[in-house]
Amino acid sequence: MRVLFLTKYSEKGASSRYRFYNYRKYLEENGIHPSYRPLFGNSYLNQLYRGNTVMKNLLAVYFILKRMVYIVFNMKKYDHVVIEAELFPYFSYGFDYFFLKRISSFSLDFDDNISANYRNTSRKDKIPELMKRASFVTVGNRWYFSEFEGNLIYLPTVIDLCHYSWYDLQEKDEVPVIVWIGSPSTQRYLSLIEDTLADLSGHQDFKLKIIGGNIPLDPKIRVEYVKWESSSENLELAKSDIGIMPLEDSYWEKGKCGFKLIQYMASGIAVIASDLPANEEIIENSVSGFVVKNHQEWSVKVAELLKNKQLRLSMGKAGRKAVEEKYSYQVWGKKYSEIIKNNK
Repeated sequence: MRVLFLTKYSEKGASSRYRFYNYRKYLEENGIHPSYRPLFGNSYLNQLYRGNTVMKNLLAVYFILKRMVYIVFNMKKYDHVVIEAELFPYFSYGFDYFFLKRISSFSLDFDDNISANYRNTSRKDKIPELMKRASFVTVGNRWYFSEFEGNLIYLPTVIDLCHYSWYDLQEKDEVPVIVWIGSPSTQRYLSLIEDTLADLSGHQDFKLKIIGGNIPLDPKIRVEYVKWESSSENLELAKSDIGIMPLEDSYWEKGKCGFKLIQYMASGIAVIASDLPANEEIIENSVSGFVVKNHQEWSVKVAELLKNKQLRLSMGKAGRKAVEEKYSYQVWGKKYSEIIKNNK
């Protein structure tokens, strides 16, 4: 079976990498020959990360035209096409549909609530209409089932257990380490609990490790900034004690997948997260971590974990067990292959 993945980015883009490229070997093992065509090349990502808006936009036009030409002349090669969210970001449903008519069988995939981008525009019906027309839609969060119509199928964003070794670390820093992992585009969420962490630092000793971000925080908080490296990510997390995932309670965030939590849990550390749908689904509250609703609960639960090493350890082990059972490619590789073969 020949399947084309029209991703948004190359493997350099985290969402595209985890939800598509990392499945390659599992698809091949299960009778699917995957091909990958990202919309935006690495040159676009480089300009995006540098903040060069003019060059980024010029490259976007070039890459969009390139995708149009490819769809017009190459769709007969494939038995099925998997599209990351939408064919052409910011265009109307009618524009996407003009090109989708050339594809005999297609599905969509969402790990972010892209419809939030169009909610207050004339294109607000774009994503709902695309979902209804697709053969099936894979979503990383069951919240989508209550919001959209169509053949929706749950597909969490998962990790490769081979890349997340279980580190039974006997020696950690005496000072507990709270960790956050992400990118400059999402580090703003740390400001949601900045005051809480600053207040706690006045009477509890801890360090905040920020991996992949550089946001300046209250000087009362002892912060360590760590450059993200794929080779050291797992160890940096495992050397920490508490993984955090604060989020705003908005329409966009309700559709997020909670992947940070899975990374933390795979590394064997306790977690605390805002009470958004995916987080509530991933965390078994008070077993593998805490789901919190407001600033007071953030303060109480962070303090509880900082004081209680045994609780941190037991939650870390429970989280690792949950990932091994439910959130790995080893579990989902064959399942995803069957989803594609049975629903195209």
